[in-house]
Amino acid sequence: MLMDFKTSELLKKYWEADSSLQEEQELKDLLSKSTDTELEEEKALFAHFAQNKSVELDDSFDADLLAQIEEMEEQKGAKVISMKSYFTRYASIAAAVLVLCISGALYYQQQQQFGSEDTFDDPEVAYAELKKQLLLVSKYMNKGQNTLNELNNLSKASSELNDFAKLGEASEGLNLLSEMNVENN
Repeated sequence: MLMDFKTSELLKKYWEADSSLQEEQELKDLLSKSTDTELEEEKALFAHFAQNKSVELDDSFDADLLAQIEEMEEQKGAKVISMKSYFTRYASIAAAVLVLCISGALYYQQQQQFGSEDTFDDPEVAYAELKKQLLLVSKYMNKGQNTLNELNNLSKASSELNDFAKLGEASEGLNLLSEMNVENN
């Protein structure tokens, strides 16, 4: 009974991949000596491992494999090139090149249209127009700044409301004190 328990424990460790090499050798020895019919599959497995441990491929294996590959290639015959696949492959490349060329030409043409031109002949008039435009931009920026200030004031109002809530809590405490004062009189 002790040998069966030890065998089952070693098998459990072996199948969980927790056994050491010494434990595996001990398991092989125990299985080879065992007469238990429940362990026939394990005995056959370890016997198979031992029998096929030294099997190696000989030099003829490579030659046979290469001969089979050559035979399969000969059976296939000449490689057939489909005109449809040929046309599809090169037509897609040509279309991509065409799109790139057209895009480049349109970009170049667009860049040529937007060259810098002098719009004012008199520098004083140009300065006055620039000043007018900058004042207009300043006006809109100040308007936006005022809106932001109003929003900032709204956020401060929420903190002031919290202070009012604290006053309400303080008044409740004063009410409790006044009730205690009435009870003491």
